[in-house]
Amino acid sequence: MRLDKAVSVGPIKFEKLLLIVVLLELLLGGNGYLTEIYGIRLRVWLAVLCMAFVAYRLVKRPSAGVQIEIWVLFFLFLAVTGFGTIIGLLNDSRTDAILNELKPLFYFPMLLFFAMAIRDEGNIARVTRLIVICGIAQAFAYLTVMALVHSGTIQYSTIYYTLKASDEFIFRDEGAAVYFGGFLYKGALHMCIAAIFLWFEPLWKNRILALVLMVAIVLTFTRGLVAALILTFAYSALLNVNRKTILALALALIALIVFGISIDLIGMMQRPVSDQVRLADLRTFLSEIDLTMLLIGDGLGAEIGQRERIEMTYVEILYKQGLIGLLFWLGLFLFNLGLYRRIKNAALRQQAFVFHLATFFVYVTTASNTFLTGSIGMAVVLISTVILMVLNKLDAGQSGRGVTARVPLRTSQ
Repeated sequence: MRLDKAVSVGPIKFEKLLLIVVLLELLLGGNGYLTEIYGIRLRVWLAVLCMAFVAYRLVKRPSAGVQIEIWVLFFLFLAVTGFGTIIGLLNDSRTDAILNELKPLFYFPMLLFFAMAIRDEGNIARVTRLIVICGIAQAFAYLTVMALVHSGTIQYSTIYYTLKASDEFIFRDEGAAVYFGGFLYKGALHMCIAAIFLWFEPLWKNRILALVLMVAIVLTFTRGLVAALILTFAYSALLNVNRKTILALALALIALIVFGISIDLIGMMQRPVSDQVRLADLRTFLSEIDLTMLLIGDGLGAEIGQRERIEMTYVEILYKQGLIGLLFWLGLFLFNLGLYRRIKNAALRQQAFVFHLATFFVYVTTASNTFLTGSIGMAVVLISTVILMVLNKLDAGQSGRGVTARVPLRTSQ
């Protein structure tokens, strides 16, 4: 017995360490291009290692604690993606174009690893803390850079030419050395998730921290993130109607509006060129849509006009995978929502609430960015779905016992 126990402890410790490393790389690494090893992103190396670990666990113990719903989602993904690939090949899409679309989608099998590695409240608390800590670190780093540049301590050109070398950073004024209008680091999506988590913590000082993160988000001058954040708060009020929530949200929105007016937020967020490109993509889609495309799409790798990929993700999914592809991603969201709504225990439901809001945020911001179909947003949805399944299991075990679960995050501790 002791030998068996010793043998089992090793993989568990490795699994915990691997989960922490994967989360840190996801939460701080943007799209992962800052940490390439032999020309391959660290995120890819970690995913391969995780899949090898999943295979090892399945060989040792075929059930491996993975619920049947996880397997259903996994095989549905394989079926939908495989079908889209076949349609693309039949429609003579270029092989390299198909592979370029498949690469970010290949992160979906990480669902199996997350299902194995996140199994209890301790794991949920660890995930929550890492999301919040990494979000706070990003916000304060960004605000520090903004302060140093605007105070003249660091020249804007130094920041611009240092960061512009990477595709992870998008500058808002395209190098105009006269005025520094901020930049978007693609990992800012996780800063938004952290702001949501902090805002719905009971302690007011956590909400103050959330407002600091929101200021950093606004100062990236990224319309999609700001709009998605506002819509997420509106959605939260619909899910959890009470006077305190509505009052707190109203105060937050008033503060952001006043701040936005003071810095001419509307003017800074205008993107006429980007808007014209999106309108052209939409016109192309509407001019080419027919019944066949509506049902099954033109396949992965198909060009929309002269572009292989477009920012309006749901339009792209409908164009290339039809309603089959769109219904898969919509079904994943509805499954996530159903998991949240089934939880009865108040404390567990509070934990589930923020993870469902994180999923909603990713889905909303994906309307104008490719977050959901890439690792950066897909990971949030996969992890949230797994955690909601764990919370459902805990809720089923606690029903009728009057047990109150602890909330995983307390910045005062």
